[in-house]
Amino acid sequence: MKKIHYIACAILLLAACVEDPGKTELLPAAAVTPGAATGVNDVYTVVALDTLVIHPVIEGGLTDNTYTWYVYPYPSYIGSPKDTIGREQNLDYRVALPAGRYELLLEVKNKQRLTATYTTATLNVTREFSRGWFISKEVNGAADIDFVRLGNNAVYPDILQAINGERPAGKPLDNGYIYTYYGYERENNDGTVTRVNDQPAFFLTTDADLRVYHADDMSLIKRFDDAFFEQPATRHPRALFQCEGGTVVLNDASLHSIWYGSYNVGRFGYPVTLPTSLRGADIAPQAIRVGGSAFIFFDNNTSSLVALTAFSSTLATLPDYGYYPSCTNMNVDLVYMREQELFGGAYCAYALVKNRTSGAYSVLRLDPIYVTYGMSPVNTTYAVPDGSPVTAASVYALHQSNDALYYSAGDNKLSYYSIRNKIETPDIITLPDGEQIVRVHHVYNDNMDFECLAVLANKDNRWTLYCYNFKGSTSDVQLPAFQTFSGEGKAHSFLYRDVQVSYTN
Repeated sequence: MKKIHYIACAILLLAACVEDPGKTELLPAAAVTPGAATGVNDVYTVVALDTLVIHPVIEGGLTDNTYTWYVYPYPSYIGSPKDTIGREQNLDYRVALPAGRYELLLEVKNKQRLTATYTTATLNVTREFSRGWFISKEVNGAADIDFVRLGNNAVYPDILQAINGERPAGKPLDNGYIYTYYGYERENNDGTVTRVNDQPAFFLTTDADLRVYHADDMSLIKRFDDAFFEQPATRHPRALFQCEGGTVVLNDASLHSIWYGSYNVGRFGYPVTLPTSLRGADIAPQAIRVGGSAFIFFDNNTSSLVALTAFSSTLATLPDYGYYPSCTNMNVDLVYMREQELFGGAYCAYALVKNRTSGAYSVLRLDPIYVTYGMSPVNTTYAVPDGSPVTAASVYALHQSNDALYYSAGDNKLSYYSIRNKIETPDIITLPDGEQIVRVHHVYNDNMDFECLAVLANKDNRWTLYCYNFKGSTSDVQLPAFQTFSGEGKAHSFLYRDVQVSYTN
């Protein structure tokens, strides 16, 4: 908390004792200025439409004061616009500000002395859904989301039904969030259309539906039927992929994209064109993000890695590069692949594959950036020992900086496999009997002060989310979980969103 005291010299002289014309008595600051305000924190974080309550104590003996609370956008400067939000010593303010960072200023002015003290604080305004966990779950053949708000750690169940009065049909698959850039057209009551630009959006796919919600309040923007320029003949989303530059959905056998730009109206484009060598491609429901402008996919038919770059309408095959292993006709089946998101981009990725002829498993190390130059991203191949438990798992996750592949057989145990040194570290986490792990993710982002290994499990139509700290920079975790949340329903996936996150999926 920063306090600035202003004292006008002329006022100070007038306030001095003048019984002896030849003598001026200097008074202490406490006698001529309001005292400092205590009980004001350095930083406040408030959910929009909640009430900000501050009851400061004003030190010193001057009591005939006026009080004015101001709020400025951050960063502030001389002449910044300000709002007056209170004129009493105690502030009880229902926050009606857009999400963002602001500066609070309390001015305490003494009526007699005409002097003032100033106290400042930082105000972070978040939307109701701007920081927390989104748990996608199955409810009677439809999908809904339980939201865990960080701050009060409360679980808000079934927010889609509560806010929109309905749920998308089908089993939930993937969530995606983009903090801005999403645009759409809104029809007005008089039949005219208003273009809305640069909005935050939340995407949800199920195996039978696709929905887009406004990420500030989770109100419905688009359904499957109006989310495409040309509605697909089959309603069968299989996966959703998100990066800062765009969103791609795999629907049945086709890829459709929205690349964010001035012209986007929130609709997925026509099916991505396939080159002649990939006619009849069967794209696996996994992808590697390459920074904010490209994705790497795997075609099951040709056993090849292919790429889709920003604003392209065609999948690109990737020729070999020098001594790097080929990524075309690799004769493998894809088990799992994921990029490492450290440093804000996919500087490294790994893919666990199984040889179609020998049945042997290996892990491919990829340099994703090469796809932006139209070249193979495969760097190195690491053999996996025969019979390694990592090959029999059903749930996988990648550490964001170490070469550790977390895995579970869908039971209550989580282990990890070190890719380069081929060492298994079994049962680093054992959940209560009967729980079944369904999703694991190393939550990490350069711009946010939060990191954990998140583990989602189900038991008896109830989900539990466990959050574990890491032991230093290792792949091991500290037991027990530092946070645990639980709710009703069979969960399938989760997403962590923070005010500092640009996109997540």
